[in-house]
Order: sequence, then C-alpha cells, then structure tokens
Amino acid sequence: MTAGRNQRRPGTPNPADDRAFHRALQRQVDTLAATVTLNGSTDSSSVTAERARREQVAAAWLYLSCVAVWAEDHQLVEPLLRSAPPGIVRNAASAPLWLGRAFEALTRHPSTQWLLHPEYNPMLWAGAPSATACDDLIKWWATEAPSLAWPDRDGYPPSISGWVIGDLLQILSPQRRARHALVQTPHFVADFILDRTLHPAADTFRDEPVLRLIDPTAGTGHYLIRAVDYLWQWYTTGRMDPRSVGQPPITGGHTHPPREAARRILAGVDGIDIDPLTAAVARLRMTVYLGHLLADAGLLPRPLRLAAIPAWVTPRIAVGDSLLIGKISRAEYGRLHPHLVDLPGAAFPLHDFTWTADQAATPAPARRRPS
Repeated sequence: MTAGRNQRRPGTPNPADDRAFHRALQRQVDTLAATVTLNGSTDSSSVTAERARREQVAAAWLYLSCVAVWAEDHQLVEPLLRSAPPGIVRNAASAPLWLGRAFEALTRHPSTQWLLHPEYNPMLWAGAPSATACDDLIKWWATEAPSLAWPDRDGYPPSISGWVIGDLLQILSPQRRARHALVQTPHFVADFILDRTLHPAADTFRDEPVLRLIDPTAGTGHYLIRAVDYLWQWYTTGRMDPRSVGQPPITGGHTHPPREAARRILAGVDGIDIDPLTAAVARLRMTVYLGHLLADAGLLPRPLRLAAIPAWVTPRIAVGDSLLIGKISRAEYGRLHPHLVDLPGAAFPLHDFTWTADQAATPAPARRRPS
C-alpha cells in the first residue's frame, strides 16, 4: 500500500471506506493464509474447503489485529503493533506472541473478555499463521497501514466510537455477510431512523426516568452507538437535536450528572445479535464509547485506558436469536441453536435471565463432560 498513513478518500474520514485499504487487507489475508497451520483434523478430500478454512483463520487473526491497532491508535492500550514499548526489541520469531499480547490487552474489561473466547471467535483458535507472516503483518501496521483514528468531523461518528472496526468485520467476514446478513448501516441511515423513533419517544415519554430501546439485530453496534449519542445529550442537557430531518429539537427534559446519565443509558439501551463475535465487538465499542463520554466529562483520566473504565460500564448486549429467545423453551432453543444454548456469557450481564415456563417440563439433556 503506497498511500500515506493519513491519506483518506475524499468525503469520508473512515479508512474502511477506502478501496485501496480493502485491497491491502486482502493481500494481508492472502499472505497469512498461505502460511496457516490448521489445528486438528481437516477435510483432506476437499482442497477448496481447506483453503477456505485457512483464509478464515487468516481473516480472524487480521481482524483482531485491526481491533488492537484501533485501540492503540486511541491510546486505550499500550502500543505493541504500531511500535514496541521503549527498551524492548521484537524479533521475528516472537511475532505471534506479540500479536497474542496485543489481542489479550483487548480483554482487560469485564464486558470485553469474550473477544478471545474460543466459542465467540473459533477461527482464531482453528490455526495460526507462521512467525514470518505475523512479523510481516506487524511491520505493515507499524510502517504502511493507515491510522484507524481520525479528527472529529461534524456529523460523522468519531473514530473512538469504533465505527471502523464495525465496518472492517463486514469487509473481512464474507461468511458473516452471507450467513447472518452482516451489512453495516451508514451513519446517516441510523440517524434518520433514530430521528423518527427515539426523537419523538423522548417527547412522548419525557417524564420517564429511562428511555428504553432495543436493537434485536444489533450487529457490531452502529445503532447502539448513535443512540448513546442522542441519549447522552438528552440526559445531560435536557435537549435532543435531530440529525437528519427538518424537525425542531426536543427540549425540557430532566438533566442529570454525567455518571447518572451513563447509568441511565446502560439501563435503557439493549442489543442482541445471533453471532457471538459480532456481539462481542458491539460490547467493546459501547463500553469504550461510554468511557470516552465519561472522560470528556472529567470523570475518568486522559488518556482513556480500557482497563481504567469502571466495571459498572457494562452494556447489555446479548448473543442469541431475537426471534426465538424467551419465546420457546431451552430444550427447543437448543435443538435449533445447539452452539448458542450453552454459550458462556451469552446473556452477560443479565444474570437474572430465565427460560420460558415449560423448561421444567422439557429440560435440555445434560451436556456430557469429558472423562
């Protein structure tokens, strides 16, 4: 990639909108995939299937490096991929360990612990690229790859909102696009829908202590992040401005201190997605963005660190089939979604979640434990 780190396609600050960056990412996938060693048995009868699996493993490693670099570019974690810590020299043989350390740094908050979980991110654990390929990837991030941060631009989501890592998951996961219809919503479309829904709701329910909304197909959290912006203004100033339609602002709401505003947002903004990794990314983004707003309000130190965001800043973003969960028994749900019914942290942090009443009548079969 010959473009400089700060080059952007005209009209958008987001590198995920740059086709040259797409091509560079695909080259990285191809380079990594050519060196991947798969774990466990493979379908030796199908060269195509094995190649596809190698590409999925490579894309998983590359995507999580994108998330790690986004976090480094916003000083949420100590730099490991953009630059080595002072006084430490990285050699090529240790490159996979450096990537692993960068990935692990993303899990330092209770709500982000799932990003590396094998049942949330199975392709990350299905194989590994060679040390040489990992070393080349780190060098690419350190020298040629564009910044995943951009200056705030009026009307466009700030880079700290994680808009780019939401978009990059779609770009690097054709399987998610095909299987789960992971197609990211442009910010102006999200704003238009919120102007037509959340904005009038604030007027109608202005005396309610919490405005509640749920995104039943939350994806990586684009709608949730924009809703946080609307509600932060509403709870802290008593005003909610429209962003995309010509209608007057809603005024006269009750104002609250920033900490209380964040708690009300967490109490009222819910999401659910059927894909575990997608939901885990949404949890990371909403956690960081609320931490950013609290830091702007002077309640958290700058630079904002992921590990310093209080544990109570934990968004309610569940993993599941929003058309079925809560409507059928656990046993029925398990027959339809065996990979989700026992997923750790699927309802995190909804510790009081229960299945429908017929659970007792038709309990799910006990999972056999390895001897």
